[in-house]
Amino acid sequence: MTDQSLPSSSATRTAAAPVQAWTPPGRALAEEREGLVRGAILRLDAFLRRKQDFIEFSTSPTCILRVVVTEADCEVRLSDGVVVAPGQPIIDLHFWNERMPQTTSECQGLAWGGRFGRQLMRSIAELAHAVDQHPRLRDSVAVRARLSPSGERDQADAQRFAHWFGFEYPSARRPPLARRLHDSAEDIWLLMLAWTFNPGSLRTRSIVRRRDDLWISKAGLVERYVAGKPRRRASLD
Repeated sequence: MTDQSLPSSSATRTAAAPVQAWTPPGRALAEEREGLVRGAILRLDAFLRRKQDFIEFSTSPTCILRVVVTEADCEVRLSDGVVVAPGQPIIDLHFWNERMPQTTSECQGLAWGGRFGRQLMRSIAELAHAVDQHPRLRDSVAVRARLSPSGERDQADAQRFAHWFGFEYPSARRPPLARRLHDSAEDIWLLMLAWTFNPGSLRTRSIVRRRDDLWISKAGLVERYVAGKPRRRASLD
């Protein structure tokens, strides 16, 4: 490209050699690099979902949950008498990142929490209707929601969350070293996912996160969300 805006020298240029101007890289290139990084994270996220065999149990565009069938790694005794033994199939809940309500400076706190709570309530109800119908979920004995709260949320917040949605918060034992190492690596991955899918949440997000396992038996899930009536109001703030 010839840049006609460059100042000419006092000497007369010959017509043979146009001046090739170089424009310093601007924001457009930075945005392109940012797009490449996000694209790489999206591809890795898709790869990990395929590897873990995620199940999208609902066709509703408002469902914010996907699940993975895995094996329990410890014994858990629930209040309805169900005992989850190590090795038994359980359903692990995972958020559907692309469908999570976005956090912005104009939409946060109680407003965001109320919207998120209502969507989560409906999504859990959809799972309750699917557990006995979906062939890959049918044999599971319980559902586990592994919370990884950020900011200053503590154990009391996890207990309130469990109460709102019908889950239990059994006494936690110190996880084995392999789990702790996995969780440390996952902290970084969750931060990358937040930057990709919901950058507005980064303002109050901490890097190191605590893990809280909440449980409900499959029978308890169906009883609460299918046979009974789930609570209609939930606010997470």
